[in-house]
Formats: sequence, C-alpha cells, structure tokens
Amino acid sequence: MTLTQSYLRRIWLAFAFGALTLTPLSLLLTDRYVLPAYAQAYSDDEVTNYARAVVNIEAERLEAYALASDILTSADSDLSIIETPLSCTSTRLADMPDISREGRVDLRAVLVAFCNNASQVAEENDLTPRVFNEILAAHREDPALLERIQTAISAL
Repeated sequence: MTLTQSYLRRIWLAFAFGALTLTPLSLLLTDRYVLPAYAQAYSDDEVTNYARAVVNIEAERLEAYALASDILTSADSDLSIIETPLSCTSTRLADMPDISREGRVDLRAVLVAFCNNASQVAEENDLTPRVFNEILAAHREDPALLERIQTAISAL
C-alpha cells in the first residue's frame, strides 16, 4: 500500500469510526435504552454542558480511532470501519471484526477505554448518561436545539 493510499484509508476510517462511535454514544453511556424526550426543553446550562462534553469526547474519539485504525492496519485487514460495527454495547470478542484474536483483544480494549472515558466526560460535565442521551436524541429532531448546541460549541 502506498503512502497516499494509507493516508486516504486513515482519513476514511476516521470519518467512518466517528460516525459509528459518536452516533451510538447514546447507547454507550447507559445500560438500557432511553426513550428520547423530544419535547423536553433543556436549560442553557444543560446545553452548554452537553456541548462541552461532545467537544471533549471528540478528542477521545479521534484518539480511539487512531488506535483502532492501527490495529486493523497491522492485522492486514481489508475491513473498513464501516464494515466493522463497533459500539460500546457490543464489546464481546465475538462481536469484534474477523481478525486475529490478539487484534480483537486489542480492539476491544480500545473500545472499552473509549466508552468508559466518554461516560466519565459526560459525568464530569454535570450530565447524567440519561440526560446526555436525551439531548443527543432530541437534537436530531429539533433544529432549534441543534442550533443552540452549535452556538454553545462555538462559544467554547
């Protein structure tokens, strides 16, 4: 694989891993599914705390992506992150991609560490997993809430 191909693969994997890990983060931070509270109004403090948590989790996500990408690359796997549905609710070795057992163990360790860190970041920003998950679900359906979150992120 040439340097350019490797670089493009890393960019693609970063995008894919981000889409797969941040989206199911709502399911990662709690042991059970939380019904979205689309109609609930969120305080400015909750929105600011959510924005801060998302920004901090993004840094964790990028680090986890880089490690996971290295594991898949070193395993000579042709699998992309798109073909590798990783989430914090599926951390069993059997749920890991079809690579060597050592690679799956390493990948699982990265995933578990990311999930634990993401949960801790949410709590450090005064959000329970339930509130984090509710805001995550609600902003997908509520353009006004999404705009408030984007404004809060840009103010950080």
